[in-house]
Amino acid sequence: MYLTRLLARLSIKHICSILLRQKYTVLILVLQIALATAVLSNGLFIALERYKTVHTSSGLDELNSFFLTSSGFTDSFNPKNSIQADLAKIRALPEVVNVVKTNSFPYSETGDEFGLTIEQDNQNPVNAASYKLDEHGLETFGLELIAGQNFTKNQVTWQSEHDKKFAAQILLTARTAVALFNTEDWQSIIGKPIFIDNNQIVTVIGIIKKLHGPWAKSEHLEHSFITPSVVTHNSSRYFIRVKPGLLEDMMNHIAHALSLHDKQRVIRKVTSLSEAKKQVFGADLAALSIVFTVMGALSLVVALGIMGASSLKVFKQTKQIGIRRALGANKFDILRHYLLENLMVTTMGILLGVFFAVTLNVLLVNHYGFSKLPIMYLVAAALVMYLLNILATLKPISNAIRITPVTATQSI
Repeated sequence: MYLTRLLARLSIKHICSILLRQKYTVLILVLQIALATAVLSNGLFIALERYKTVHTSSGLDELNSFFLTSSGFTDSFNPKNSIQADLAKIRALPEVVNVVKTNSFPYSETGDEFGLTIEQDNQNPVNAASYKLDEHGLETFGLELIAGQNFTKNQVTWQSEHDKKFAAQILLTARTAVALFNTEDWQSIIGKPIFIDNNQIVTVIGIIKKLHGPWAKSEHLEHSFITPSVVTHNSSRYFIRVKPGLLEDMMNHIAHALSLHDKQRVIRKVTSLSEAKKQVFGADLAALSIVFTVMGALSLVVALGIMGASSLKVFKQTKQIGIRRALGANKFDILRHYLLENLMVTTMGILLGVFFAVTLNVLLVNHYGFSKLPIMYLVAAALVMYLLNILATLKPISNAIRITPVTATQSI
């Protein structure tokens, strides 16, 4: 009984009658809102997932790090002597935090991956990226050791690029350790043996909080390990971390100093880690721009559609509004009528849009490997549609409540 009186007071039956008489206009608006809801919900989900991926920290000091390549080109070039001299020269600079010769690093998109097991001949290894660094690697990368100890200078081995053996010690990332030992009791893992590719046994001496693999879009992004080695190549990569605010100056200074120090090689590919990250995620950043542009344009089209339809409705109903005012309807009654009318249309569009959104997400999940759409994004898209509805109808509704019986009579 109360619900009946409430519906009568809100003129729901009258509003439904009006909407049925304007069914084609209403249908177009409903479809616009439904399409916008489906695109917004999935677009927001995809965009935020991409954003989180792009802005996830690799574990390194990304803002103050860069790398360069030293490539020897003469027959008398000695890679080991060159590496030792370069590292000593760079570490002597007061502006440098530390430097390391490395086979790869996050965002390098090159490196090696191996299977780790706690038992030999285990057929379900934990795949992890391999880094070979000396005792300066943790400080250079800016990594946090949460258990155990770093390598010592005596544990570091020098290897040729053809030597595939691993040193006897290993540092694991926390994610790798959990995947292997199924525990976060880090101290219990220290000293445990593990197998690399089922044939080389090494001992865990430390756990690192976080270190991404070199492939930014890997399924096992935080599965990596470090062994104490320096691999000699004619073409060597140096990863350099400098003090905050000195990156650009030191990139130029160090590259120039190394070029003058040894004429048997060339210094090339001097690149900041931030720039390398941008290059890796260039397509994702472009996709983000496109998604946000499409969502913005679609929202604008919907808002203009609602505003246009509402303005036309008010213009056509000037006489009826005037008559209602003459019969005692106040400004609040007119405001309530048009707000309810537009909210009912928006609600129908949102309900249809939820169906479209779920259908679209199912297609993306089945054919392109996307994740399932969380309900929070449907709620967010619905709230955006309601907000757009209110903003788009403010001007038409304000015109409607200013109509007086005298104004309506003059328009006849």
